[in-house]
Amino acid sequence: MLVLHWRGMEKTRRCLTSLRARSYQNSHVLLVANGSPDGDSAQLATEFPEVEVLTLDRNYGFAGGCNRGMEKALADQADFIWLLNNDAIAKPESIEHLVKAAIANPEAGALGAIVLEGHSSTAEEAGLGEINFKKAKTYLRKTGQDKSSSQTSSKQESGVYSCSWLSGSNLLLRSSALSKVGLFDERYYLYFEDVELCKRLTDAGFKCLLVPGSTIEHEGNASTQGGLSLWRSYYHSRNRLLFFMQYCSPSQRPIALLSIWGHFIKHCFTLPLRGKAGRARLKAEWLGLNDYYSKRLGPATCLDWCESVKL
Repeated sequence: MLVLHWRGMEKTRRCLTSLRARSYQNSHVLLVANGSPDGDSAQLATEFPEVEVLTLDRNYGFAGGCNRGMEKALADQADFIWLLNNDAIAKPESIEHLVKAAIANPEAGALGAIVLEGHSSTAEEAGLGEINFKKAKTYLRKTGQDKSSSQTSSKQESGVYSCSWLSGSNLLLRSSALSKVGLFDERYYLYFEDVELCKRLTDAGFKCLLVPGSTIEHEGNASTQGGLSLWRSYYHSRNRLLFFMQYCSPSQRPIALLSIWGHFIKHCFTLPLRGKAGRARLKAEWLGLNDYYSKRLGPATCLDWCESVKL
């Protein structure tokens, strides 16, 4: 099990505490301190002595931080690697259900738990990843949700659901599948890297399976609050283009481009009406589009101003 920590000590503590209660014992927890503040690694190692800590010299983003942890897990000959966000809380039986489903379905390259997004009293279930290439959009659907208008659909098989992609908030990856298709594409840095890896897995003949018996509670975007929420606008804008221009068919690409640019042009009119926050978001989106066309990928170099913005 691999937990990526950058900020949010209390969230990481809750996540690691939830893993202590897991029913599946043939497992090992690796905490990757992804350029986190000084002292975090030592403090967490003291509080959770059963957890192995890998301390990185800087923030490599979600893709790069997870990759360095996965490289270590693969070197240690792990059969499966469960990526779990530090703002997620795992039910005790979650990892056991995932591993059992992986063993029962050897064609599965990635498996995920049902994601309860938000606070427990208002949490919404999601997990079935769908990709709509014409609209250039991705979705996480509920099981049983009507998707009659969708391009892609899920299929229930022996208690699990086959889908197009699974959320990186929790992602059980088969090591042998990773050896064939590779790890996360670090050009993405943050956002869409989970969609892209799942697309490579399915293109290589593996399946992505959602396992209803497994559940996590996920706060969502916990590391990018306040001014850092503008990071989401930037990376989503840039990486949406990166993904769909790479994977759309030639006939789908013009329609996808119209959808992406139509969405941005709409924001050019609507976001400034939302005051300072809206204008800041529009700026971040524009920088993302500009960096894609300028081929500036990986970690952004134009977002230093975001953290100082009061939203």
